[in-house]
Amino acid sequence: MVKVITIMDDVYADLYRVKIAKGMSFSGAIRYLLKERREEGKRILSFAGTIGNEDVDRRALEKVRRERMVIK
Repeated sequence: MVKVITIMDDVYADLYRVKIAKGMSFSGAIRYLLKERREEGKRILSFAGTIGNEDVDRRALEKVRRERMVIK
């Protein structure tokens, strides 16, 4: 089934570059990018729980927290 979608010119240009670089159709390029995104999320999640309390730099963490409070 074919669907028509509307995207901004800059998004089209980026998608076109992926399409050409990978030698794919637009559908293939979109499918490729979605798969990459899913896999990236899995790679990030693989680190969950791997940092112990002894590995955390408390001073750096507090600095980041203070900076976030100022930005909000």
